[in-house]
Amino acid sequence: MTKLEAVCIVRQAKSSHIRWRAYVQAMLVGIEIQTSQAPLHHKECNFGQWFYRDGFASFAHWPLFQDVEYTHELLHAVYLLIHQALQDGDLGRARIIGEQMVGISYSLVETIDLLQQEIQSAEQEVF
Repeated sequence: MTKLEAVCIVRQAKSSHIRWRAYVQAMLVGIEIQTSQAPLHHKECNFGQWFYRDGFASFAHWPLFQDVEYTHELLHAVYLLIHQALQDGDLGRARIIGEQMVGISYSLVETIDLLQQEIQSAEQEVF
């Protein structure tokens, strides 16, 4: 893929993550969502699917890409806590954990932005 295609794909992956976060936030205000809209496992969401297929194939050797992986895994671990709190009927606890999850999500988005900048500034034109 070309540099421009790589940047576009990373932007789409970031948008997928932001959409996932919006679904989780909707859950926290009582809106019913389908499990497929906010998968629990980090490899099942749209961002995770991109990350472990195309992203991994192109950027796995980049240290920043590994930072994205760690933050994404942490995000889903916290989301699991939210899911468990909701299953227990403890919406207050779920919302408190949700605030932490949003902070982690913002960190993930910032790291994705840095990855995008690295791609743009890379000397190579094909990935």
